[in-house]
Amino acid sequence: MAVIAHRGRSVRALIVLWFVRIVMKTVFRLFPMNDRTLPILRAFDPYLSRVPNSVRGVRIEKIVLGGVPTERIVPDGDADPHPRAALVYYHGGAFIGCGLDTHRRIASLLARGLRVPVYNVEYRQYPDGGVGTSVADGFAAYRELLESGEFDRILVAGDSAGGFVCAKVIEYAAEAGIQGPTAFAGFSPFLDISAGLPRTSRHDAMLPLAKIRKLRTVLGRGPEALRGPEDMTTDATAVYFPPTVLFAASREALELDALELHGSLDRAGVVNEVHLYDAQVHAFVVGAGITPESWHAYKTAVGFLSERLTEAEAEAGDGAAAPSPRSEVA
Repeated sequence: MAVIAHRGRSVRALIVLWFVRIVMKTVFRLFPMNDRTLPILRAFDPYLSRVPNSVRGVRIEKIVLGGVPTERIVPDGDADPHPRAALVYYHGGAFIGCGLDTHRRIASLLARGLRVPVYNVEYRQYPDGGVGTSVADGFAAYRELLESGEFDRILVAGDSAGGFVCAKVIEYAAEAGIQGPTAFAGFSPFLDISAGLPRTSRHDAMLPLAKIRKLRTVLGRGPEALRGPEDMTTDATAVYFPPTVLFAASREALELDALELHGSLDRAGVVNEVHLYDAQVHAFVVGAGITPESWHAYKTAVGFLSERLTEAEAEAGDGAAAPSPRSEVA
């Protein structure tokens, strides 16, 4: 299993990098993190959602899954290379911001690229609940989808905080004795919320770690308690994971999360890949198409997930599936 470094810096990537470093990181560094000020960040979500994020070739409907508001995103057309397969997407936002609107585009692109339904889950966040509540909602949505009997194979994917939700859903499924996800894709996943990893944000264009650590004062609250470890990168947790593909910007603060999990997955014998890209920002894959690198990473994720579905279908005796989209990756 490999760590693959993607070298090179496009002009668009450098423009995005420096804009985020100068504007967004400065705002995050100066903005106070407490109960009075954090709701202000949520107030910006409606404005973020106005950024054009529509994707042609999909149909979107609002549903409730496991008691959690969710968007079901279905690709148009009759082609169905992976029957009885679906993907559950958990958005990022440090458990305090973002939602369905801000991550509808990447969820729609995954539906269109994989040709499977994608469920974009709006789990509860601060101030409605802490991390345990976010994870409980994520698992409730996954479990209901599995128990619906509509799908035999369910992928999970998420960015940043959503990556932690994915990891805990994988763990919770194993503990509950139910079928776990077929594969996991993490985009700059935040896998250790214990603040135990020796991270640095010196070279991160977006995340000031000092502020992320302060979030612990609000992320530990209820109403649902977080079960199990806060660090999902260890050898003890790696045994729960399905085949995994991780993406991170080189030298971003959460690069270490991906590399630590990679080492643990290798020791556990779990198929995995880590892709590191130069001159990108945190969770850059969510903006697939903004930079050439983000589009390449998105296509790589689709190829990996499609291959895992094809393998699982073959093992189950479902017959030959359509060729993997990996061949489309430049």
